[in-house]
Amino acid sequence: MRILYISDHGPYSNTFIRQDVEIISKSYDTLYLCFEEHKLYENKIIKTKVVKYPSSSFKSKIRWRLEKKNYLFNWTDKKFARKLKAEITNFSPSIIHCQFSYESVKLLQNFKSKTPIILNFRGYGASAKLQNKHYVSWLKTIAKNNNIYPIYVCEYLKKNLLEKKIKFTNDGMVLYTGINQELFKRTTPKAVKDTRTFIQVGAFNDKKGQEATIKAFAKFISTQKLKKHNLVFIGGGKNLNKCKKLVKELKLENSVAFKGHLAQLEIVNELNKADIFLHHSLTPKSGDQEGIPNAILEAMSMEMPILSTYHSGIPEAVVHNENGLLCNENDIETYSKQMAEICKWGLIPKNRKRIEEKFNIDLHIKKLKSFYDNISKQ
Repeated sequence: MRILYISDHGPYSNTFIRQDVEIISKSYDTLYLCFEEHKLYENKIIKTKVVKYPSSSFKSKIRWRLEKKNYLFNWTDKKFARKLKAEITNFSPSIIHCQFSYESVKLLQNFKSKTPIILNFRGYGASAKLQNKHYVSWLKTIAKNNNIYPIYVCEYLKKNLLEKKIKFTNDGMVLYTGINQELFKRTTPKAVKDTRTFIQVGAFNDKKGQEATIKAFAKFISTQKLKKHNLVFIGGGKNLNKCKKLVKELKLENSVAFKGHLAQLEIVNELNKADIFLHHSLTPKSGDQEGIPNAILEAMSMEMPILSTYHSGIPEAVVHNENGLLCNENDIETYSKQMAEICKWGLIPKNRKRIEEKFNIDLHIKKLKSFYDNISKQ
């Protein structure tokens, strides 16, 4: 079987995609086709090629502006279509797997085929983009095709599509992200002590809620006699400087640390040293939502209690008052009180068990391979 993966960027842009494709590439003949240039394309395991879409052209920029204003949804390009057809025809895939539903438009509007095509709905394409009536209309049209198969990363995003009356001829499946539990495994049991270290891992963007975390932490600290608790952030992004400024304004410099971008093993090390995992996911004005943040699942694999929000698919992983605490988005008062409450908790071994039973990488790959095999037989 030959699997063709499609995305704007290469597999090394997203750890969870790279992990899947590396494992699948050991069993099937694979090719990863990218539409934008990227410096990390070469790899011995994952064969990758670039068919560059002219995103920077004047025509594309005008189209994008019209699309944002809800006037147009058209990504056809004759020159790109010819190159795309040549690469796909040369590889002759059994299945085409588009890693992001929205990016699949560059394939589906420029290449006609009866080959089974999988659309992966991970967040943006099943939340914010649904505000565009032309995108919704396009999805409704392709959903009728017998060769289109959806994969949803959580039940919540599937529900988003159904609410827009987007129902695929082929049911597809919900496929949760797979976590490598050999990597995300606690090796240092936490000692009982008065100080707690809170940690959040993720890009500083409008969905991750770091500002809400800082404000809640300030309220929490103000209620503590010892005031020795710590907050650690890992990651970078557009809101990083804004968050650093907020920490300074709230006089939290001695309690809050920004570690920046870290390699995966370094992140595991930081999680090992921490007690409680935070991820205050928010829905910004754009409407963009997450599926289930991988960082939450990785922390659960390391037995950590979780503080998060009733956002998208998060409650499918975190059960309030059982393996973590959830609050409404931007509810700073409740969030700060939950910080105090969860300080009384210890590590939660059943969180790791939950990952093993529902979000383990081996289970994930087994389901994905079975999906491929069933599609190829139809």
